[in-house]
Amino acid sequence: MKYASIPLALAMHLCAQAQGPLFHWPLDEGTGSVAHAWGGSNGTLAGGVTWSPTGGHHQGCARFDGVDDRILLGPCDITTGNGAFSLSLWAKADFVTGMDRTLIAKSTGPNASDQVWAIAFVSGSGLRFRLRAAGNAYAINTGPSSLFGGQWYHIVGSYDGAQMRLYLNGSLMGSANASGLTGLNPQSPASIGALSTGAQPFSGWIDDVRIYDRALSDAEVMELLMEQMSTTITEAPSPALVDGAVNVPSGMHLITIHDPLGRLLHAARVQGPALLPLPTDGLGLLLIGIEGQEGRSTVRTVLR
Repeated sequence: MKYASIPLALAMHLCAQAQGPLFHWPLDEGTGSVAHAWGGSNGTLAGGVTWSPTGGHHQGCARFDGVDDRILLGPCDITTGNGAFSLSLWAKADFVTGMDRTLIAKSTGPNASDQVWAIAFVSGSGLRFRLRAAGNAYAINTGPSSLFGGQWYHIVGSYDGAQMRLYLNGSLMGSANASGLTGLNPQSPASIGALSTGAQPFSGWIDDVRIYDRALSDAEVMELLMEQMSTTITEAPSPALVDGAVNVPSGMHLITIHDPLGRLLHAARVQGPALLPLPTDGLGLLLIGIEGQEGRSTVRTVLR
């Protein structure tokens, strides 16, 4: 039987998108030495960054060699009344072990105390969001083995002036109390793929980098994730389901299950082949996402 496909926007009743980012680098150029930004602050490719016109999570992206590649952004000053800001990006690492690998940062030097704000892969396959406010350094670290090489991840770090939060693929991975303005050294340089000096270089791909001058809500983080996933969904029944469970193919996969409002019901990393039981709380439509090294599956609606 053939199942019709409908636009994802028609299946999702997400909240209206609020104020957009202060800076936005889609990284879809494909050629040249400039990473153009919506909102100004174009980036300059340094150290040998290359473009991958079709290799991004969606459209193109930038490729970093893990030696000295980075994109220099200028100050990107986001000082606000209460210090609030958010960082958002997609990243796929060649590997996630070993030394710290910076994804985006604003820093005056190589030390932890020099970082005004930063998101990085850290040793032990973890993720870290760091900021410096009112002269104090704060950080959130995910547990070891949270990440795998060769897979795309959507990462958001947000700060509302009182609490910092770290999200991975729409899920809140950790939060910590923090306070004060982040306006330390407002003219210090920001960069993508390494510190501005080339230290802590990242090896892999980075796509769609955004900086907001406010803290994103949980719903907005989920909306960012969902708007950049597959643009079509297939009506139930889904071939990815077997007797009320998700049929996970061979290999390591990230499974996400959302309700029609975009709220995350379940997320798990599963080594396939395996059957992952669906949540049993409530009835209605589910949005199933399966992502592995071979790519992303279509997000399907499933009537339970």
